[in-house]
Amino acid sequence: MYNMKKFLPLLAILFAAATTNAQIGSLLINENFTSLNAGDLSAANNATSGWTSTDNSPYIQVTNTTPLVYSGYASGTNYLTIANASGADDPYKPFIGSTTVNATASSFYISFVVRVPSAAGTTTANASTRTCFYLLNAAGTQFCNFYIGDNGSGANNLKFGINKTGSTGATFATANFTFNTTYLVVIRYDFVAGNSNDQMYMWINPSLAAEPSTASANLSITTGTDVTAPSTSAVNRISIEQTSNAATAHFDAFKVAYGTAGVSQAVNSAFAWSTLSPSGATLPIRIYYFNASKGAGYNSLNWWTECTSPEITFIIERSTDGVDFVPVHNFVATKERCQQPFDYIDNFAGNHTAVYYRIKVVEDNGIAKFSSVVKISSGKEKGMMLTGVSPNPVVNTAQLTVLSTKKDNIDLQVISMDGKMVYRSKVSLQPGSSVVSIDVASLQNGMYTIKGVFGNGEVSSVKFIKQ
Repeated sequence: MYNMKKFLPLLAILFAAATTNAQIGSLLINENFTSLNAGDLSAANNATSGWTSTDNSPYIQVTNTTPLVYSGYASGTNYLTIANASGADDPYKPFIGSTTVNATASSFYISFVVRVPSAAGTTTANASTRTCFYLLNAAGTQFCNFYIGDNGSGANNLKFGINKTGSTGATFATANFTFNTTYLVVIRYDFVAGNSNDQMYMWINPSLAAEPSTASANLSITTGTDVTAPSTSAVNRISIEQTSNAATAHFDAFKVAYGTAGVSQAVNSAFAWSTLSPSGATLPIRIYYFNASKGAGYNSLNWWTECTSPEITFIIERSTDGVDFVPVHNFVATKERCQQPFDYIDNFAGNHTAVYYRIKVVEDNGIAKFSSVVKISSGKEKGMMLTGVSPNPVVNTAQLTVLSTKKDNIDLQVISMDGKMVYRSKVSLQPGSSVVSIDVASLQNGMYTIKGVFGNGEVSSVKFIKQ
């Protein structure tokens, strides 16, 4: 049995789903590029990223030189740079779990951080400016467009705009913004019955304490042509457009969520906002530990969770590409049963380079959330090491991924930049890939190193930013 009393709560689990009053919502995208390789966002360089770069151009790069940091919003060390250049490319990424959303009576929230280096790489803000980011339906029709422009009057005249449909035709907010500054952008899109009734709103640097009011939006569009036939072509992905008639810009930490309800409520923006959880607030269900290891013709999973409902359902989901997950088993447990660890043997075989697992945790009120994903590789694991921290920067709780080739104990230490140990904990590991958690809420903002000392004396370390 694991000594789980030493484990600190894991970061908020990411997914919200159906509730008993017919509300439905999902976190559709949660992308901070942390796990991607620096360089081209292409199949050759980032084969497992989930992104499809249609032209494999070199004008969309994963970069980590100057991370986009915005207080209270979790971004990563890596970020995306798109170039104002003629070699256009429009990479897209499907929603988590290949989810599709029937756009009828749905409300979307989108959030991300953006930084535009200078006016020199930014096109003029007018009706011909091309979009930089948008949603796509299954027919390839784009909508919910975001634009960047320059009004040509100086270094402090950066413009942000939106449009319901079409790659051009932007409406820009009247406010001016500053180049080479990180901004938080929040966009809401409500599907409303009719051909010109959809509503779109944009906020720049809004408070994340509660859902922003439409009256406080920097820009609102409530008339004009809507996207074509949304109800017959479900929304299923996000896309970034790179072109010479747009801007050189840096993006990070894309989040997309939606909410919908029954006949009595056309849209449910509040549920979409709660599901988006842009401030990274901790949600009720907490997983202390989740481990996956490879056996002879089977994979072994074990975990421990804190249950807040009288009855909890755990659904084990498996994927061979890290994108599309299928359920393979489920457990129903009482709150008392959750005081003990769980385990499951998956008799799964096949010629796969990797197998991914996650746990869908469903409370008795119907709300569901997902654990972090653990990965089992088909080849021989490379020793014992700390392989990453998510999210990065970290606001409250760091999810630390640890690879161990055998059952072991690890001494985890968090070291500040001035060499002081500010946190220490000893954790029992099982063989394979494990996700454990470290509470950093009380640490001052800045750069830290997590050092892990294994039982045989091997040392491994990773860095993270506390925000």
